[in-house]
Amino acid sequence: MGKYLVGIDAGTTGCKTCVFDFDGNLIGSDYREYPCYYPAPGYVEQKSEDMLPALFACCKQAIANSGVDRNEIVAMGLSSQGSTIGLIGEDGTLLRDFVIWQDLRATQEDVDEISKTIDPEEYYAITGAQSGNVIFSLPKLMWLKKNEPENWAKTKLFSTHQDYFLKEFGADGYYTDLSSASREATADVDNHSWSRRVHDMLGIREEQRAVLVTEPGKIVGHIKQEIAEKTGLPVGCNICMGAHDQNCCHFGGGLLDEGEAVMVIGTFGACFVAADKPIRDPQKRLIVKGNHGVGNWTIEATSVTAASSFRWYRDVFCDLEKAAAKLQKDDAYNLITGQMESVPIGAKGVTFLPFLQGASGGRQNYNARGTMLGMSLGTTKQDIARAVLEGICYEMYDIVRSEEAAGIVVNTIRLTGGAAKSPFWCQMLADVMGKTIQLLQTSETGCLGAALYAGVGSGVYSDCREAVGRAVQISGEYRPDPEKFEAYQEAFQRWCQAYDALNGRFY
Repeated sequence: MGKYLVGIDAGTTGCKTCVFDFDGNLIGSDYREYPCYYPAPGYVEQKSEDMLPALFACCKQAIANSGVDRNEIVAMGLSSQGSTIGLIGEDGTLLRDFVIWQDLRATQEDVDEISKTIDPEEYYAITGAQSGNVIFSLPKLMWLKKNEPENWAKTKLFSTHQDYFLKEFGADGYYTDLSSASREATADVDNHSWSRRVHDMLGIREEQRAVLVTEPGKIVGHIKQEIAEKTGLPVGCNICMGAHDQNCCHFGGGLLDEGEAVMVIGTFGACFVAADKPIRDPQKRLIVKGNHGVGNWTIEATSVTAASSFRWYRDVFCDLEKAAAKLQKDDAYNLITGQMESVPIGAKGVTFLPFLQGASGGRQNYNARGTMLGMSLGTTKQDIARAVLEGICYEMYDIVRSEEAAGIVVNTIRLTGGAAKSPFWCQMLADVMGKTIQLLQTSETGCLGAALYAGVGSGVYSDCREAVGRAVQISGEYRPDPEKFEAYQEAFQRWCQAYDALNGRFY
């Protein structure tokens, strides 16, 4: 057997490939950005012709950067976006661009149509998802059925990203994982299967969905010569089932046992807690889905934009910082957080609501939008930057409070995603939440989780528990400052009041 595993993350704003040894050490990586498209307000789409070449090139460069003998690579696994729709025609090509998870085109009429057919209580019991949550695929599928009937009629397969891209790498069919199916909100979460009830409502036949796989890291094909030349992977390399990117992230963070928590703050944000039973939240704020490969469930609430809000701030307001970072060979985010250090907690009264694509966590309103309040002539760019970062933290804190309100205990939190790379942000999170934030040996837990799934499927590890025990390590932690926690509480209450004042009036 070889020595290395490859994890590929086909994310929202870009893709990353990492090469790991069997102990979870990062040997080499590469990252490539690709665009999203916004054809109408609230619409978010992506093109395969942007993503696939980037995935192949990223994989090839990561292997080159690692310096390993590619013939020592045993397997690759894929971390993929959830709640993303691909309509595949008879010839195996996409009939239209991907409608991705951030897309908000589904209307109240679409949601109401779902509720008329399946009572929201029954729907939540089946899928573990809220029928009014337009981030999930179901409302978007309803919209496509009504508004694009020609494409709908021509669709041979309603694809997830997992099955689409695995097939492009050379899988011998269309396969998707338990967590990606759960994220569609068309699966029976308690029984780990597609829901016939939900699909009958849509008029989708079972053969129009990918084979749903519950086995972690199942080998679904092998790399052929043509793909080997494009990706740098060796001919014959195992192509293995990965998972929805959030599941890969928390698996790469070691989320196995009940009560453990992993918080992901990347393009998308969530706090996941493992549970031995598929608990339902009486207020239906929390999402239940299978903890793929482990055999239990995860309970979560989400932020649609999370670190995307910080990226939005960087891209809209920080051309100078980006130029300076390029000259200094630094990251623009480091320069921006450095500017915040002189600004007191509470950002001098400036409050940012980070709902740039709606609110989906502790507060659920998909008409909500990003809002900046409390500015004056004395407000500086640094104040606004801090308000943005605080606003993201407050939304994540609101998610944790929702989980605790449902009776779920959250103590120490393992952090992964882009936020984990910033010491300033990590300490802010610890102080906002009043909880210890733990960091992991690698912040690239999405890629690591995908690689570990591939390792389980290929026999490198006997099961998911052995994989985590060998390859996931705590590297450090940030403890909360009680005085700062109290100061943040005051600012958080202002954040809540700002939302409450706008909700129902402007949203």
